Amino acid sequence: CYGGKAATADSEKAAQYYLTIAKIYYAHLKKYSTARSYARKALEKKPGYGDAHLLIGKLYASSGPLCGPGRGFDSQVVTWVAIDEWNQAKKDPETASDARDLINKYTQYMPSKEDVFQRNLTVGGTYKVQCWIQQSTKIRTAN
Repeated sequence: CYGGKAATADSEKAAQYYLTIAKIYYAHLKKYSTARSYARKALEKKPGYGDAHLLIGKLYASSGPLCGPGRGFDSQVVTWVAIDEWNQAKKDPETASDARDLINKYTQYMPSKEDVFQRNLTVGGTYKVQCWIQQSTKIRTAN
């Protein structure tokens, strides 16, 4: 008979391995999409795994120069999906504090009300972040 605590321990260990692989793809190989795939595999093994959500958020937040010129609206929208991930990480007591710190740090980098208005977008509406991210999120502003 296999199950119970042994299965939980195996899932926990697998989640940690997947997250380690994800971190290698992010930090050393700069392969963000592959890193996200491994972080998501970690989440399959351990739903609600705050460390995996933290990493995915960091992948998104550091994609401004990849998804736009590095400044301005196209680079700023990545903060929306990053903050979505960090809000998930806040639900895990082990990562809640780090998640709050990242949200507080990156909120200032969201687009301004003027930038949103100039593009005929509405705060609270849905926006799909392009580039490698391809995630829908809620429109928010820094001010």
